[in-house]
Amino acid sequence: MVLELLSPVSYNITSMVPEVMPVTIMPVLLLTGLLLLIWNYEGTSLIPGPRYCMGIGPLISHGRILWMGIGSACNYYNKMYGEFMRVWIGGEETLIISKSSSMFHVMKHNHYISRFGSKLGLQCVGMHENGIIFNNNPDLWKVIRPFFIKALSGPGLVRMVAVCVQSIVTHLDRLKEVTTESGYIDVLTLMRRIMLDTSNMLFLRIPLDENAIVVKIQSYFEAWQALLLKPDIFFKISWLYKKYEKSIKDLKDAMEILIEEKRHRISTAEKLEDCMDFSTELIFAEVFTWTNHNSHTTYVMTVCVW
Repeated sequence: MVLELLSPVSYNITSMVPEVMPVTIMPVLLLTGLLLLIWNYEGTSLIPGPRYCMGIGPLISHGRILWMGIGSACNYYNKMYGEFMRVWIGGEETLIISKSSSMFHVMKHNHYISRFGSKLGLQCVGMHENGIIFNNNPDLWKVIRPFFIKALSGPGLVRMVAVCVQSIVTHLDRLKEVTTESGYIDVLTLMRRIMLDTSNMLFLRIPLDENAIVVKIQSYFEAWQALLLKPDIFFKISWLYKKYEKSIKDLKDAMEILIEEKRHRISTAEKLEDCMDFSTELIFAEVFTWTNHNSHTTYVMTVCVW
């Protein structure tokens, strides 16, 4: 009796242990289960790609794309995981596709409407809710898509083959223009000039300075790659992105000059049938359909001549 009175603390602690144990164990069990769930998160996706690893994977994949650039990072991941794989960008699962059949599927179905990139980045390069595909503007896409499909099907498709062959032969005869002082051929510039010439002959048919336009397109894509995935805070500091505005404006101004030349040719043509092509139909459609028609036509044609 005396011992019990002298040591009440020991008695109380012993009696409290069964009550305290469940309270402390439950949070530990819940935390352990959550960690196991996060660790095995990558098992929920059947698409190959980097492991999740408690959130480290998404940080690494996003950081790699910012560090290497979109093109180089995509090549790196396609080489590691195949032609159809998954990364995380901005915390969201993003597919990288280099397989032609997968791209055909995406282009064929109309429920792929979201353009890749941050809203402020897309606005800066003029792509937000603008362009031919993935423009986040289904109403505009429904208007433009029939013209796009018509230009790349039926007689247009047959004509495209002939135009491609003619352009390749012409540029191979002018290899000196893309040959360096060391005697090497700049294949990338050659391909860009062939693509530009082919697109111009199919969609616009206006004489242009290939070399100057190719340089502007290249500068535009460098700005596009630099701005597309930048966080919103980047655009709060004007001097960080102002240096890219000139490249974007140069290509836009060059295309506006070509579009105005096309409009002039249409208005002065004796036979309208001689001018009918993709750009002519867009110019006619803009008057009746689009509110901001100048901007839409210029950007759509910019995409077409890429």
